[in-house]
Parts: sequence; structure tokens; C-alpha cells
Amino acid sequence: MESVNAERRMRRSEHQFTALRYQLESTLKRGRMAALTLTDQCGLVLAHAGEDGICEELGAVAPVVAHGWPPEMEDTELRPDDVSVRAIDCFGEPLYLASLGGGVARDALLAHSARGIHRILTAN
Repeated sequence: MESVNAERRMRRSEHQFTALRYQLESTLKRGRMAALTLTDQCGLVLAHAGEDGICEELGAVAPVVAHGWPPEMEDTELRPDDVSVRAIDCFGEPLYLASLGGGVARDALLAHSARGIHRILTAN
């Protein structure tokens, strides 16, 4: 009897940036988020899903917000309850996965996405 291997990923790519985009797009849709951004420690957007301008703003604040919501950001359009940031260590360098919006499962989806991002970036 043959076993059927069901592929859980709908889209794949051998190219890291395309694979990262697919990963973020999938998480964005599943989590009903407005934006999802992967940035480096300087806030440079490495990959994103969602509207470009929102993703750039989210990426710029992600490294700061990862350590707590600073008082000087109280007057921005971004709200602490709407933004979630997860740090990802990759080759000893911090990366930040930031989301805008999302439901109750947002943190679990971000954790899952962070594992996928780490896998993509560390694959040979």
C-alpha cells in the first residue's frame, strides 16, 4: 500500500527572497493581518507582505518596539495593541518579524512563521 505524502506548503521556491515572501504572505492571510515585515536590526525591510508603505513603517519601528513600546511613539498611527514583534536569531544576528493586526492566534502564527524564516535562511 502506497502512502500519500500531502504537501503542506502550497508554494515553494529555491530562491530565499521568494521563499520568504511566500512564507510571509501565507502567515498574513492565515492570521488576517494588515501587514507583516521581516527586518534587520537597523529596520531595513528584508521581506514583507502587505502594503509597501505600511510595511516600511512597521519595519522601521520593529527593532525598537521589540524591546518595549517607547513613549515617543505614542503619537504615531501604530498602536501598541495592533503591533507584535518577534525577534529571530539568525547566524548570531537579530532579525525582527513584525505584524500589524491579526486575531487571537497572532502570536502562535508569528512563532510558526519565525521557525519557517529561520529554516529558509539557514538552508544550504
